[in-house]
Amino acid sequence: MFIRNAIRLSIALFPIVALAGGAAPDTAEVYAANCASCHGVRRYGDYAPPLIPSTLKRKSDERLLKAILEGLPATQMPPFGQLIDEETARKLVTWMRQPVGKIHWDVADVASNRIAFPPGEKRLPTSLAREHVMLVVERGSGNISVLDRKLDEVDRFPVGRVHGGPKFDLDFRRIWATTRDGTLVVYDLERGGLRAKAKVGVNTRNVAVSPDGALVAAANLLPPGVMLLDADLNPLHRLALDGQTSGIYALPHSDRFILSLRDRPTLIEIPYAKPSLIETALPEPFEDFTLVPGRNQLLASSREGQRIMLWDLKQRRVVSALDTEALPHLFSACFFERDGRLHAALNHMGVPRMSILDLESFKIVKEIELLGAGFFVRTHPGTPWLWADTNTEAIQLVDKASLTLREPALIPERGKKSLHVEFSADGAQALVSVWNKEGAVVAYDSHSIEEQRRLPYAMPVGKYNATNKTRLLR
Repeated sequence: MFIRNAIRLSIALFPIVALAGGAAPDTAEVYAANCASCHGVRRYGDYAPPLIPSTLKRKSDERLLKAILEGLPATQMPPFGQLIDEETARKLVTWMRQPVGKIHWDVADVASNRIAFPPGEKRLPTSLAREHVMLVVERGSGNISVLDRKLDEVDRFPVGRVHGGPKFDLDFRRIWATTRDGTLVVYDLERGGLRAKAKVGVNTRNVAVSPDGALVAAANLLPPGVMLLDADLNPLHRLALDGQTSGIYALPHSDRFILSLRDRPTLIEIPYAKPSLIETALPEPFEDFTLVPGRNQLLASSREGQRIMLWDLKQRRVVSALDTEALPHLFSACFFERDGRLHAALNHMGVPRMSILDLESFKIVKEIELLGAGFFVRTHPGTPWLWADTNTEAIQLVDKASLTLREPALIPERGKKSLHVEFSADGAQALVSVWNKEGAVVAYDSHSIEEQRRLPYAMPVGKYNATNKTRLLR
């Protein structure tokens, strides 16, 4: 969920194997030492996507070689060029193309491993205002904590390595969360406690939920497809995909899900009532996209195309485009009103810069240099600031009116990385994660930036407010 400081962290986390007598390690050992932690021991994927023939077939050897040696923008893949020589990298590419056997996971598999948990005694306070619930994903424990409006923890439940963020229905009755290895859980937000658990795929990208909570869609990288389930995780249908999905989302004010393929120029919609794949051809693959609030449009980017595009869902075409030198991570961007015009704030992958994009003219109105190349920019109508993490200990704030940096930068804890800002439903509080085994979630007054509360957590990777998480669908 955060961008690695490429070489330093690569060396610390993924050291090259050295064999006795100075002999070169074989390719499997190189993979185990440098790749398995993120891509999985069996190459099925874990924090990072699978590395098997079916997911690599559209990528040339040279493209894969470049990714290993130089890293990938808009991902957590660091460059290994100072750790692995070109010959070793080429052997890795050849080895990754070796078959791993047929990967199969269908409706019957989901049904056979589903576990239902009977409701026990009510665990949540009757007075809990569910629309103000805040979730904290604690990577260190694999749990999700449920906080009330005062930020007191009222419950927690186990999930594992959560990926893609938890989802709520519009009535705040349930929460759904999934892991990279395909474990999906549903939590009862009326009573407390898990209600069901199922393995929905071998490697899962994320889940989306219809506004009424009746239909859940899990986007799987392995096997490639979308698994559709009811609210209690009973499997209904599997729709096979001919490509790797970048993620699936509930399309606001409609009756369908939407997704794009990372390796094919295709946008796909899935109606709730009669699930099927409705495909629209794109000018290039949308590696990343975000929904523009209040508009029937997507802001999209392509790793190959070096441009940002505004896609109109009704016209089914690009209505504006802008060349860019640095690749933004659009789903980590935010939107805000300024001088009566809608703007977007974008962090860039690998470049310490924030771009301010005027959505009306579709022009960059300001570039702001940051202390480091971060991942998220966040804001809320209730705060005058844009909050940007920088892949350092510092959170930098930009005044939305003047587009100037606030000095000094906010440092929640010296020597510990800070990231992922979330807000209370009214925007009065901003919560920052201190990313460390002995980390914390720190709550600030979102205007004065005065610290209000500090909650200890182990690697708190993300926080999610129920109202903010469903705002686009209302």
